[in-house]
Amino acid sequence: MSAMREELHHLVDRLPEAELRPALELIRGRLDEPAAKGRDLPFFASFDAEPDLAARHEEILRFEMGR
Repeated sequence: MSAMREELHHLVDRLPEAELRPALELIRGRLDEPAAKGRDLPFFASFDAEPDLAARHEEILRFEMGR
């Protein structure tokens, strides 16, 4: 293995998990490989709330934002 490949492996191993996706997309872009199937939704979460939360969103925002 060349010194550049060894350095690249070492640097990738040091990246935090959150930074892996941009690096992977950059490398895939250079190789013209399609992205893996599936969806990455790191922002997605679910929670329990009152049934009318969506209906009251403007009221809640006004209260929380001081509007």
